[in-house]
Amino acid sequence: MVTQDILKEDLLTLEAKTFYLKHIVKSQNWYFSEYLHIPSDELVDKMDFFKEIVSTHLDINFHSMQIVGSAKIGYSLSPNKVLQPFHNRDSGMDSSDIDIAVISERLYLHFWKHLRNTKGIYNKFYYKFLTSSIFRGYINDKNLQKIDGIREEWDDLVSPINVALQDKLRFEHPITYRIYRSWEDLEEYQLIGISKAKSVLEGKDNV
Repeated sequence: MVTQDILKEDLLTLEAKTFYLKHIVKSQNWYFSEYLHIPSDELVDKMDFFKEIVSTHLDINFHSMQIVGSAKIGYSLSPNKVLQPFHNRDSGMDSSDIDIAVISERLYLHFWKHLRNTKGIYNKFYYKFLTSSIFRGYINDKNLQKIDGIREEWDDLVSPINVALQDKLRFEHPITYRIYRSWEDLEEYQLIGISKAKSVLEGKDNV
C-alpha cells in the first residue's frame, strides 16, 4: 500500500515525470484494492472488466482510459488540497470523485466540433474554461453538461457506464470524465499538476 508519507517523499524528491510513471501510469489502483477491497488475485480481472465496460460503451480502445486523481492513489494532488485523503460524503465534505481520463482523439474532436457550432455560449462565464482546456488538449465533462444539446448526448453516452460500474463493480462515488486528445496531453496535464503539488509542499505556492 502506498502511504501518504511515501507520496509526500516522492513528490518532494522525484522528478514529475518519474512520479507520474510510478504512481499514475502503473496498474496499481487504490480504489480497487483499498476501498473496494478486491483480493490481489482478482485485481487484474476486475481492472480489465472496468476497461471492458468503459471501452465498449465509448467505442474506444481497451487501453484508452486511466483512473486518475485520488481514486487512483488514495490522496489528492490538487494544489488546494495536496495529499488530502479520498473521502466519503459522511466525512463532512463533498464526496471525492472517481476521475476517469478517456484518451480518444475521435471523441475529443467530436465534442469540440459540437462546442464550436453551439450558439450562445461565447458570453457565458465558463467560456474561458472551455477554451483554456481545449487549448491544452482536453474537455471536462462538467463543461459538456452545462450546454443544452451537448449535455443530453453526453449523458446518454456515459449513463450506462455509470450504472454498470455501480452495479457490477460496486463503485460508490460520483464518476467524472475528462476527454483527452492524446496520451501526451494527459501526461502534460498530470505533470503540471504534480509540479504544482510539489511547489505547495515546498512552500513555494499557496494556491
